[in-house]
Amino acid sequence: MSRIMAHRGARNLWAENSLSGFRNTLKHSFEAVEFDVHLTDAGELVVIHDATLERTTNGTGMVRDLTPEARLGLRLRGPDGALIDECPPTLEEVLALLAIDPAIEPWVELKSDAQNRPYPGLVEKAAEAIRAAGLADRAALHSFDPGVVREIRAIAPEMKSLISANEQSVAQFGGLTGLFDQIGDEVDIVGIHHSLFEAEFEMIQSRRALSRCSVWTINEPDLMRRWIARDVGFLVSDNPVLLRELMTEEAKA
Repeated sequence: MSRIMAHRGARNLWAENSLSGFRNTLKHSFEAVEFDVHLTDAGELVVIHDATLERTTNGTGMVRDLTPEARLGLRLRGPDGALIDECPPTLEEVLALLAIDPAIEPWVELKSDAQNRPYPGLVEKAAEAIRAAGLADRAALHSFDPGVVREIRAIAPEMKSLISANEQSVAQFGGLTGLFDQIGDEVDIVGIHHSLFEAEFEMIQSRRALSRCSVWTINEPDLMRRWIARDVGFLVSDNPVLLRELMTEEAKA
């Protein structure tokens, strides 16, 4: 049976990449939670998706330019756009919270800056934080960038690794087949956007065990039912509560 991964801390239900969202995911006992991390020039590991602040906070400018004091002064936006009384958390804060649950797997995406350049030292710093939190045996590091994934394998071989893929990211390799040719068996999981996965389903199934794939982002009921039936390793959703309800219904049918 597929396992459920709460995407960005279940961002359709609670504020994206927020401590309150992560607390709520823990109440539902999902198998995994996915979130994003940037590295500021001040050395903080900040859990936020975009390289800029405008979409998810009341701030403006680049994440990398944040000082610790400026980060604490920001407020996050909930799914309805309203501000909540929380600032973007650090990676250390999120890991300390997730460590409370002995089963949940943290899947940490290592982001790039606004020019799509990997942050020097991010892999090492993120791996150190995960080890310090005692989560190295069940955490994973991932990226869209094959070079970053190779760094993950070299620097944190004890952790799981994932490479993400969508139509845009695989274009530089001539398509998903080209990405598969390049990564070989280097990663534990390949995370593929549902539209690309649908288009290339037969090829993917011929090249890789579905149990070693994840499909994102599964948010609509009909889409959820379609992918529940396929038994992919992870179903990644912004609404994992609904996904769990439908999986339970399908199991009883």
